[in-house]
Amino acid sequence: MSRAAGRALAVAALGALAGGAWLAFFYGIGPALHASLDVTPPASLVSGLYPAERERESGLTFAWTGAAMTLRLPGLDRHVPWLLTVRVRGARPGNDNPELTFFVDGVRVGAHRSGPAFETVEMRVPARPERDGVTIEMRSSATFVPGPADPRPLGAMLDWVTLSPAGVVLPPRASFGGTVLASALFGAAIALSGVTAGAAVGSVILVSAGQAALVSRGFGSFTDYPATIVRLAGWIGLALVALALGAQAWGRTSLRNTARFAAIFAASALLLKAAVLLHPGMPIGDALFHAHRFRTVAAGNVYFTSIAPGNYLFPYAPGLYVFSLFFRSLLAAGTEDMQMLRLVVLSADAAASLLLYGAVARMWRDRLAGACAVALYHLLPLDFRVVTVGNLTNAFAQAIGVGVLVWTAAAALRVERRAEVAGFAGLLTAAFLSHLSAFAIFAVAVPAIALLFHWRGGPAMRSPALALLAGTGLAVVAAVALYYAHFMDTYRTELARIGAETASAAPAAGGRTIGDRLVDVPRFFYLHFGVPALVLAAVGSHALWRQGSRDRLTLATAGLGLACLGFLVLGVITPVDMRHYLAAIPAVALVAGLGASQLWARNLAGRLVAITLLGWATLIGIHTWWETIP
Repeated sequence: MSRAAGRALAVAALGALAGGAWLAFFYGIGPALHASLDVTPPASLVSGLYPAERERESGLTFAWTGAAMTLRLPGLDRHVPWLLTVRVRGARPGNDNPELTFFVDGVRVGAHRSGPAFETVEMRVPARPERDGVTIEMRSSATFVPGPADPRPLGAMLDWVTLSPAGVVLPPRASFGGTVLASALFGAAIALSGVTAGAAVGSVILVSAGQAALVSRGFGSFTDYPATIVRLAGWIGLALVALALGAQAWGRTSLRNTARFAAIFAASALLLKAAVLLHPGMPIGDALFHAHRFRTVAAGNVYFTSIAPGNYLFPYAPGLYVFSLFFRSLLAAGTEDMQMLRLVVLSADAAASLLLYGAVARMWRDRLAGACAVALYHLLPLDFRVVTVGNLTNAFAQAIGVGVLVWTAAAALRVERRAEVAGFAGLLTAAFLSHLSAFAIFAVAVPAIALLFHWRGGPAMRSPALALLAGTGLAVVAAVALYYAHFMDTYRTELARIGAETASAAPAAGGRTIGDRLVDVPRFFYLHFGVPALVLAAVGSHALWRQGSRDRLTLATAGLGLACLGFLVLGVITPVDMRHYLAAIPAVALVAGLGASQLWARNLAGRLVAITLLGWATLIGIHTWWETIP
C-alpha cells in the first residue's frame, strides 16, 4: 500500500469517527424537533398539512391542517418519553371550533377543544424502548371550506409544533451511517489532495462538524438528507482530488501548501453551502422562480422580462439557464431543476474563487494573500446570501465576472493577440448575457481598467488597454445583437419613469428616499462584507497605495472598485440598484487577503491581529451559512 493511500485511509477513518461523534454531540445538545412553519415540512414526514402561509400584517407563519395531520419520524429514540407541544387554534368564531384528538402509534393519548385564539397544547408521548420511530396524529372533529375560491377542507390553524425528549437520546441510526460515510469520503479526498497531515486532520474534523450539525438540525436526520450529504461529499471530494492532481500534472511540480489550502477551503465551502441549500428546512425563496424560467428556456423561449423591486421591468438574461441545459439530463424535471440550478451556481462560485489565488500568486507573488483571498471570498456574507434568497442568475453572472476580472490582469491579453482578445470578449459576453447588472457594471468596469492601464501603466500597458477596449466593444455588440436589442420598448418606458422619479426625488422600493439610501450605505457595507473584512481591506489598500503598485492586478482591482463606487453613487441619487455590492466582492476579497498577509509579515502583534480578524470573519461567514435555515 502506498504512503498516500495509507494516509487517505487513516484520515478517512478519523473523519468517520469525528462525524459520528459530532452528530451524537450536536443531536444530544439539541434533540428537540421544532417546526415553526416558516417552511412547509417534508411531505414524507408530515401529511395532512397544507403549504405554509404568512399573515401580511403580523408576519406570522402558519399552516392549516386537514381533517388529520400525521407526523412520522422513523428512527426516533423511544427509550425516554417525549413531549409534544403545539400552538394551534380552531380560528372559528364562537363555539364552533373543533375538538383536537391526539394519537401516538394509533393509541389515543388525549384531546383538546380548540378556540378562536391560539393556545399551547401539550401531549405526552410515552416511552417504548422496544420500538424505533413514532407516528403522531392530530385529528380535527370538524372541517370547514372557506369558499369557492378556496375549496380546501380546513381543520385547525397550526403556528408551530415541537417534540422534545425527557432525557438523553441518540439520533436515528440511518443518520449516523450517512454522516460517518460522508465524513470518511471527504476526509480521504482531503488527504489525497496532498496537504500536510496536520492540515488534513484539522480540516476533516471541522468539515465533519459542519456536516453533523446540519444533519442534526430540524428534520435532517429523519429524511434521506444524510444520503444527500454522502453524494455531495463523494462528488466534491472527487473533484478536489482531480483538481489537485491535474494542477500538479499541468505545472509538473508539487503544489504549494497555500494552493492546496485554497482548493480545500473552496471545496469545503462548496460542500457546506450545498448542504445548507439542500437541507429539508431550507426556504425555497426565488429559486423555484428560476426553475420555472429554466423550463421556459428549455422549451425554446429565451426572451422575457422580470420585475425588479419598485416594479421596474428589465430583460432577464438567460445565461444561467442556457448553461444549465447541459446538466438537465442528469436530473429529473420538477423540483430537481431548482436544486440543480443552485448547485451549478455554487460550483461556478467555487471555481471562480480559485481564480483569485492564481492571479495573486502570479501577479503579487504573495501566495498567503491568495489563500486568504479565497477564504474571505466565501466568508463575505453577501456571497452566500445572494444565493440563499434566490438571486441565482445574478450570482452566476458574478462568478463569470470574477473570471473577467482575472483575465484583464493576464499577461497574455494584448491587442495583437486576436485569439486572446476574442476569448476575453466571449467570456465578457457570457457575463453580459447572464444578468443585466453584470452588463451594466462590467461594461463600465472593463473600460475603467483600460483607462487605468493607459494612465498608470505606461507604454507597456497600452496594448493590453486596447485589448480590453476591443474586447468590451465586441462583447457589447454581441450581447445587444443576441439579446438586449429585443427590448427597446421596455427601455424607453423604464428610462422615462426613472428620469421622472429621479427629478422628483421619488422614493425607491420600500419608500427609501435619497437621504435614506445615503444613510444606508454604511449599514450595507457592514451587513454585506462585515467589519473584519473591511478592516483587512483597508490595510491591503493602504499597502498597495504606499507601494505605488502599478501591476495589472492592482489596476484591475482598482478599476472594478471605481466602477462599483460609481454605481453606488448612482444607487443613492436614483432609485436604481445594480447590485454593485455583489460585484465588489472579488475586489474586497483581493485587497483584504493582501491585508491579512501584510499583517502576518509584520511581527507577532501583526500576526495576532491577522488571526483575530480572520477568525472573526470565519465566525461571521459560518453564522451566515447557519442562519439561512429557519
